[in-house]
Amino acid sequence: MPTDQDRFSEEMYSLDLREPEEFAGSYSFQSGGTSPRGETFAFTNYYLTRNGRPCLPIMGEFHYSRFPRRFWEEELRKMQAGGITIVASYIFWIHVEEEEGVFDWSGERDLRSFVEICQALGMPIILRIGPFVHGECRNGGLPDWLYGRGIAVRSNDERYLCYVRRFFAQIAEQVKGFLFKDGGAIMGIQLENEYMHAGAPWETTHKQGVEWVSAGTDGSAHLQILKQLAVEAGLEVPIYTCTAWGGAAVPEDGFLPTQAAYAFTPWEPDPLHEQAPTGEFLFLNRHAQPRSAGKIEYDTSRYPYAYSELGGGTQMTYAHRPVISPECVQAMAIVALGSGTNWLGYYMYHGGSNPPGKHAHLNEYTTPRVSYDFQAPVREYGQLNASYHHLRVLHLFLHEWGETLAPMIVAVPPGSEQLTPDNTHTLRYAVRRKDGSGFLFLSNYQDHIEMQDHEGIQLRLELPDESLVVPEGWGLTLRKDVSAILPFNLRLEREVLLKYATAQPVTKLHEVDQTTYVFFAPEGIEAEFVFDRTTYQWAEVASGVSSVRDEREFIKVEAGLDCQIHITALDGTHLQILVLTQEQALTLWKVHLWGEDRLILANGPLMSHDESLELCWQDRGVIRLAAYPSLPDDVVTSADLHFEATEGVFSRYTLVVPERSVALDIVQVSSRTIRITLPAASILEGLHDVFLKIDYLGDVGSAYLDGRLIGDNFASELPWEIGLKRFLLPSEERELILHFSPLARDAPTGRYLQKKIAAGSTAGANELLEIFSITTHPEYHARLTRQKGAVHD
Repeated sequence: MPTDQDRFSEEMYSLDLREPEEFAGSYSFQSGGTSPRGETFAFTNYYLTRNGRPCLPIMGEFHYSRFPRRFWEEELRKMQAGGITIVASYIFWIHVEEEEGVFDWSGERDLRSFVEICQALGMPIILRIGPFVHGECRNGGLPDWLYGRGIAVRSNDERYLCYVRRFFAQIAEQVKGFLFKDGGAIMGIQLENEYMHAGAPWETTHKQGVEWVSAGTDGSAHLQILKQLAVEAGLEVPIYTCTAWGGAAVPEDGFLPTQAAYAFTPWEPDPLHEQAPTGEFLFLNRHAQPRSAGKIEYDTSRYPYAYSELGGGTQMTYAHRPVISPECVQAMAIVALGSGTNWLGYYMYHGGSNPPGKHAHLNEYTTPRVSYDFQAPVREYGQLNASYHHLRVLHLFLHEWGETLAPMIVAVPPGSEQLTPDNTHTLRYAVRRKDGSGFLFLSNYQDHIEMQDHEGIQLRLELPDESLVVPEGWGLTLRKDVSAILPFNLRLEREVLLKYATAQPVTKLHEVDQTTYVFFAPEGIEAEFVFDRTTYQWAEVASGVSSVRDEREFIKVEAGLDCQIHITALDGTHLQILVLTQEQALTLWKVHLWGEDRLILANGPLMSHDESLELCWQDRGVIRLAAYPSLPDDVVTSADLHFEATEGVFSRYTLVVPERSVALDIVQVSSRTIRITLPAASILEGLHDVFLKIDYLGDVGSAYLDGRLIGDNFASELPWEIGLKRFLLPSEERELILHFSPLARDAPTGRYLQKKIAAGSTAGANELLEIFSITTHPEYHARLTRQKGAVHD
């Protein structure tokens, strides 16, 4: 491996893949089950199987009790549209038994209704039932009254277990009939969280942060007892999981150990802490050598490498307020996959808001009292983050090729274990392969340090039957912050062999007369496709050039909607390859609609449901979209739909709805206080939501609705956003007070606000407070259906 001092211009890298492949398919731990319909979950030591086939789950965390119940279905559909295949959720004990013996499963705490919606949507669930869960919840989710009972929580103390037994029985009653063994959606349960790794502050003490919930001392025996209590209560599922990082206890059998990865660690208590680059962006064979902030307490070779907490963002704390880029979230997932991960689980995938408590705030004191936005792919008020789109493209790939990828083993360059996060010069790459084919993983992102572009890269893959150079005859450029997955020896339909591509596969459509594959060109990488010329009759290319040598056809293309490669297979059937730009790929949605799969390019949430297509978008009353195949002629819509033109195989359309301007009565009461009159819900007529965006320089913002705290914000480089639809009443106005506290000029958190401090007009002031703007952003909505009674093909 080249050293730090090497520069990379016209650099050749080699990876020897001729060694016999390790066996990745033995069954080695006790887990799995069969439903009444004959559906099965099982495990090898390397991956999950569903109905006997390799499966690579994509799990997203969504805390139902931190989001208004009336919007659960809408938000779960957003998660589905983003590619999530399993929902994970904590059950916060304190949310349902805040007062001892008084259980409240109503409203946002209605677990049964949430599970019922998941089941109706066909979304399997893993319930993380604790009893300790953390999640930046008060006491790590334990009720205050347990502190007053003077018992050793998170232990085998029978008095504690008595309360746990009662709590588990309550959960079991709520989900009765919805377990996998009943044909229901609940496929798994996580017991405890970070047991023997971390605790949480008891918020009941007079001074916060001086007394902590124990991390636990009873080892694996405690987890086994919790499992026994769960089963006795009726919570019997195919998969029991436990968190396994940082020295956490892991029983030898019966549990799937799961891992975590976060690029930003704002939970550090020292406000002066300067975080160093993390190792989460370095490729390793994690099945053999996991990364962990502490000793791994189990034999990782016996289990698939699974994530329950791959950082989909991070929660702001008072002391630390980092902003997470979409490239960070994308790179972490790509590096995890390239390192052997076969279960992606994002924490959080969907943000939320802490519910009000009867006697106290239900948060941990280091975090906002209400906001649990987490900068997640789907944020606190249901708005989509840029990371949602970056991950959706990756998830489309996994939906199509996850079964192929799961059994593939990892190969990394020699010396990878010595590579350090601050090394910005050495190319970071890995391969997953099986039977001479596979995927090349590249990443040039690193947290807390600036990477450099790599130019002139070529990789020689020494395979059992050949030496394959990618790309052949030229070198590609990998720009800083770019990550990519490139295929080699990928068998397409009808045995057409793609030797390699310098474009990332996304998805495919099975059409009546052909199969369409979709790729995109990662930013800065020139797209080339190289085919084994003996495996098809001929190829035609639009927006590209082709040349043939040594029984290989080399096709370089200009990515875009006009770019197509048409291939006629040996049996006369047809394949089509579309190559999008990265920008276009980030707007790509795949939906099954009106009897067939469709590709739609559009900005904003897009969901198909009940033979209809629903779109949302912000700010302007017009949205442009492209569709392949084209929309049927009998489509009807709540908006004005106009066909514009064809571009390549795509048909372009414009949707127009009446433009709306939402003006609010905003009065500055003082330098620290703003009064906003929220009108009645009639302002939402024709709209899906209205977002209030507050751009300010200060320390903390708090929002009070009719005198009650309903939102808060630790100031950062991001604007503060509030979705208003959940707060509007049918026929009454409401008073919203925004209160801002200033930032001390010498506050350590000021380093997270340098751009806003530079933009402010407060030079020389000891305290910094400036409200730059308060704006409203309408979110529009349209629904496309087909005419009733129309004859559908």
